[in-house]
Amino acid sequence: MRAGFQPSTSLSSRARMGLAAVALALAVGPAQGQDMAGVTDSEIVIGQSGQLSGPLSALTHEVRLGASLYFDQVNAAGGVRGRKIRVVALDDAYDAKQAADNTRKLIDEDKVLALFQYAGTPPAMAAFPIAEARGVPFIAPFTGSDALRQANSRYVFNIKAGYAAELDATVKQLASVGISRIAAVYLNNPFGTGGLAAVEKSVKAHNVALLAQAPLEVDGSKMADAVAVVARQSPQAIVVISAGKPSVDFVAAYLGAGHRSTFYMLSAISNAQLVQALGERARGVVVSQVVPSPWNQSMPISREFQGLARARGITEFTFSQMEGFIAARFLVEALQRAGARPTRASLVQAMESMKNVSLGGYPVELSASQHNSSKFVDLLMMGRDGKFTK
Repeated sequence: MRAGFQPSTSLSSRARMGLAAVALALAVGPAQGQDMAGVTDSEIVIGQSGQLSGPLSALTHEVRLGASLYFDQVNAAGGVRGRKIRVVALDDAYDAKQAADNTRKLIDEDKVLALFQYAGTPPAMAAFPIAEARGVPFIAPFTGSDALRQANSRYVFNIKAGYAAELDATVKQLASVGISRIAAVYLNNPFGTGGLAAVEKSVKAHNVALLAQAPLEVDGSKMADAVAVVARQSPQAIVVISAGKPSVDFVAAYLGAGHRSTFYMLSAISNAQLVQALGERARGVVVSQVVPSPWNQSMPISREFQGLARARGITEFTFSQMEGFIAARFLVEALQRAGARPTRASLVQAMESMKNVSLGGYPVELSASQHNSSKFVDLLMMGRDGKFTK
């Protein structure tokens, strides 16, 4: 294996339960005697739960691959203050209960210093109250969930814009080009329902009509029902609040049934997956992005990513890889600031000290009172050659 990876609105009711658990955790406080976990003389152990299997595994693989590029480089150069970074990654298959079980194992058995890049809203929402209760930093989750941004958590750190910002930028763009009749399909879980609530708020602000809304099941069932509900209204555009396979399956099913529209997707979809699944039909799909382009030649962090990726033999770049790369760069910067022998407390303080930091041109602005950095959102369209254009 590479990079030290060891495979081993209103809020929804589940989101409210997660926030209630955080309130309890704050009252109880972190477990005693845990702050020295995850650091030895030779390594720093980081924990991760993600989709190593299941319908979203391809997307998680891209994120982990991007992070591994930076971790590998750091480890090859001797690590952080002489300690190699080792990431223990466990599979949750997008199941919230499994993610919670994985989190307890990572903290109690693997004794990780921090939790990093948890993938997906339901797994992250299940895990972060546990991290909060144990005083374990929960760093750069691969989700734009606004519940995680509204939790006022001592231990959660987000370094990219949330889904509400992406969706508002999307609706604002639609209104600016004269599209006033839209529909939304959403993953039938806290990720999707939270995003739908954000769209409902944005359409009111931008005078756009939301004609129809339909749930998408993670396993792809009831797809024909979703297509039928939306198609009856003939929307000018469809906002797809989903990730991975369900997203592209909906587009394929909608077009396959003979309907036409313009599709707008979140950053949680992979450009590579779009092209692979849809081919020429991906042309014209608009995707919001929350990190710089991996093909950007003007930004140092993008050039650094390109060089390390090509050295690994990677020629197909994705925004998900780029997000993983930036998150790894952020974690290493925080570890370097956390002292000669990092602890969970010193790592939190290190991240809160990053008030005006540039990661190769990507800005990070955090503080003790602000754990959510970046408002950057860009809208890109899939072009004829399978690459994004403005």
